[in-house]
Amino acid sequence: MKKLSIIFAMAAVALGFSSCKQEDNPQYHAPTTFTINEPALKNQAFRTSNEMTDAATFDLFCSQPDYGYSAICNYSALVSLDPEAPLDEWIALPNQNETSAAMSIKTFELGVAVNKLLDVTDAEDFDARNLGSQQFKCYFKAVCEIPSIEGSKIISSNTVSYDKVMISYAEKLPAWIFICGDVQNIDTGVANGFTAPSSSNYDLYKNNFALYEPENMIGEKLYVGVFNLTPKDSSMENFNEGNPDACAQFRFFTELLGWVNTASLGSNEADFYCLPITDKWGAGFSGDVVPQGLGNWGVFVTEPSPVTIVVDQINNKIFVKEGAHDVTFVGRDPEFN
Repeated sequence: MKKLSIIFAMAAVALGFSSCKQEDNPQYHAPTTFTINEPALKNQAFRTSNEMTDAATFDLFCSQPDYGYSAICNYSALVSLDPEAPLDEWIALPNQNETSAAMSIKTFELGVAVNKLLDVTDAEDFDARNLGSQQFKCYFKAVCEIPSIEGSKIISSNTVSYDKVMISYAEKLPAWIFICGDVQNIDTGVANGFTAPSSSNYDLYKNNFALYEPENMIGEKLYVGVFNLTPKDSSMENFNEGNPDACAQFRFFTELLGWVNTASLGSNEADFYCLPITDKWGAGFSGDVVPQGLGNWGVFVTEPSPVTIVVDQINNKIFVKEGAHDVTFVGRDPEFN
């Protein structure tokens, strides 16, 4: 009997090791089913926003499909006014937290999509059709995929709806960030000179020192601008290329909140640190952007000198090229033409 107990105990241990081995080596397989949950507030009326910066959202929920293991997935949604419409006629809606199955979607994004589904041409067309006083039943599907696995994308087999959506006219316009420093607007001739990035100077910054998303990259958070770098006073001590303080310096702000790091994009965390890039900017400089960084990039110039700048806020990268260039993109990589 004692021998049998030992055998059973060893078998149990072996099974335990087998179980652990299976958990440590999960096997991917393509899911066959995926559903989206009916919204609890589907009959509650709400109006979409007409402001791109409005943070108002609505919710959609789903569960991770069976990939064979608990994976890190990206979730998003599709919307249509016709539940029977072909999939290629549904419009994608980004999830504010793309890895969460509890999707939070901006009402602005929904408004833009419904305007497209209704073939609205402009604000006048929207008003003429009296669309703002109507309620629409919007249908949704969920989308899930593992970014690193090709073919893992799956769309929910069912649809759900919000039944009382009131829309505002909304269209996506290029977003922008601001440059601050020893720079000059080439067209207006206005120089920045590290003017305070405060709300009281909004018009100055918006009209002269904004980098914009290209029309074909709206929503990608890739910002492009062409400016002059303005030289420091040549009478200053050690006015030479080896002195970072003699460089024309610049950094960026996503909002004008003052000299704080809340909305800043810099070369370093330290305030007014300077990263010299003079030896690289002619051939083209690329480097890292520090979110909430207050450090500057610097280029030694002796006369106003044009420069083309691209800031990738998603990947926290900056690209700087001497001269005024048209910029195109291959994926998210800029090409200076």
